[in-house]
Amino acid sequence: MPEPDAAELARAVAASEIGTVERNSLSGQAYQRIRKALMIGALKPGEKLSGRDLAARLGTSLTPVREALLQLVAEGVLESRTGHSIVVPTLTRADFLELRDIRVHVEGLSAARAAAQADEALIAGLETLHASLVQAKAEQRYDDALRWNEAFHLALARGSGMPRLVRVVESLWAQSGPFLNFLYRPDDAPLAPGAVHNHVRVLDALRARDPEAAARAIADDITEGGNDLVSRLAR
Repeated sequence: MPEPDAAELARAVAASEIGTVERNSLSGQAYQRIRKALMIGALKPGEKLSGRDLAARLGTSLTPVREALLQLVAEGVLESRTGHSIVVPTLTRADFLELRDIRVHVEGLSAARAAAQADEALIAGLETLHASLVQAKAEQRYDDALRWNEAFHLALARGSGMPRLVRVVESLWAQSGPFLNFLYRPDDAPLAPGAVHNHVRVLDALRARDPEAAARAIADDITEGGNDLVSRLAR
């Protein structure tokens, strides 16, 4: 089976950012675009969201954007402040640890299910996404690295064949994504000699059809990636 076109995957990831929506189901499309922007870290912790600015970026009227923002507030993804302002939450250490622990279990389940039924197309697609992540980090394109990292995790979740589980994973990423802006830094230490990236361990587990190994690898990826972030959070 041919390997997925990296350019096609890049376009798919780029399309996840806030972009113009079409006229059908405007509030639903605005909701999806804003939530995806949160998931990939395009919106920052503490950022105040202007309905008018978002409407202009989305190419739609203010009403569907307001409806989308209110839905995200109701889901706990955004916060409503005094004066009717809506902001991206700033997580406490306890908040982040709670989200991290839930992600370990939920994404561990999705990785295990994906490993049990992985095919060549899923593995090849994940390989391409991880290679793009590694290249973006090497070139210090950290915004792109965040997008490729999110794309890897969500593609793995979709590989589980469990759409309800995928929606849970997406919700967790919408809540934790903004803080993942701090995940990649120029002074990050490289992998130790002989160490294997956890994404590579996931891929090895999928090839071996080993659900337990896949769950362990993605759990380690989430836990180890979050260790540095925890130290930056207020208690």
